[in-house]
Amino acid sequence: MLLLFALTSLLIVVLLVSTLFSAIGSQWRYGIAPHIEQYLDYVNEDLGYPPDQARAGELAEKLRINIYITGPDTEFSTNGKQLNLDDLEFRDRRHSHRKHSDKSAKKPRINIGEHNDRTVLRNNSGDYNVYYELNHRHARSRHKDRLWLPLTLLGGILGGCYLIIRRMLRPVQDIKQAVRAMGAGELGTRVPVRSNNDLGQLSGSINTMASDIEKLLNAKRQLLLGASHELRTPVTRAKIATQMLEESSHQQSIVDDLDEMESLISDILESERVTGGHSALNIAEVNVQELVNTVIEELHCADLITTEFTADLPVLQADATRLRLLLRNLISNALKHGQGERPPVVQVDTADNNLRLAVTDYGPGIAEEHLARLTEPFYRADASRTRATGGFGLGLHISELIVQAHGGSLQFSSTPGTGTTVTVLLPQEV
Repeated sequence: MLLLFALTSLLIVVLLVSTLFSAIGSQWRYGIAPHIEQYLDYVNEDLGYPPDQARAGELAEKLRINIYITGPDTEFSTNGKQLNLDDLEFRDRRHSHRKHSDKSAKKPRINIGEHNDRTVLRNNSGDYNVYYELNHRHARSRHKDRLWLPLTLLGGILGGCYLIIRRMLRPVQDIKQAVRAMGAGELGTRVPVRSNNDLGQLSGSINTMASDIEKLLNAKRQLLLGASHELRTPVTRAKIATQMLEESSHQQSIVDDLDEMESLISDILESERVTGGHSALNIAEVNVQELVNTVIEELHCADLITTEFTADLPVLQADATRLRLLLRNLISNALKHGQGERPPVVQVDTADNNLRLAVTDYGPGIAEEHLARLTEPFYRADASRTRATGGFGLGLHISELIVQAHGGSLQFSSTPGTGTTVTVLLPQEV
């Protein structure tokens, strides 16, 4: 809007200046020039024929112009200098005040030539040419001196209008910044209310909306955390009760269901904790190579997976507990889906001042249309939830939250029939 205002102002100035020059040019052609020509006729009559050089000197002194007379055996100038006509191109104008029916009268011609800071009018009088030179160098300098004041005032007016409009639109910038922060999850952000006009009322409405949304989400989170936490007690009692049953396929099925329920509750609790961002992290120095080996030992899959580490890996500033959960999710997924002839591979190296962790399996792969939705809660590329694949679709969602809380990124690449690679980029310092 400010740019539009500046462009509009510039166009108005250009239009006014062009209109002014057009009006002056028209006035010169139809109003001033004929009068000057008529006046030159009077001056020529005053000079007589042949032109009187003494009278020419008096007129030059009185009118403050230079007069040059050329003719048979005559080269005269009132300033003692020779007239330079090389840079002039004269335009012919016939006297409009002469009657065309008066054919017996001589028709003198007046020609106008301009160049830089001078204008020369040439009048033909019989065998003589009389030149009138008007030097307007000083006049132009005076005009330039007078011009800077209105230009300065115009610039001041435009600058003042710019500042006023910028001040008027400042609440719009406040709203824009606050909405961007709220969209990034900072629901505690509020828009400053600077006035009691429409924009001020809009800012207040946005603040009220943000407060209501924050209260609603906090209530939902507290309900979810409370319900998930309270569910642990009956699940634990049920698991203890199943231990008292005779071993059978039904008893083992109940135990597996309870384990899945407990895992789901843990995933929900972890998802809500990590959503808090950096405040949920306990930052410390982490040796990623040791952490990967520890997770592999916990999963008892040392013989089922391959690791590749770059020498001199940096010590990472991160939350070790969250990274352990991230690695467990990624490695578990690779073991579940890696049904190829080659075992899954865990690679750890550095790239662009980031630590890069890639987990690759050589299973059936994932279709491209599913890749963008893999981190959505409860989303599964295969609709069925079988014992073979397991899970509830929260593992990758929690993994993405952990990576984002560390300021990193999670990327997926897959080719159906070849395998899938999950790449994690983590900054060395959070």
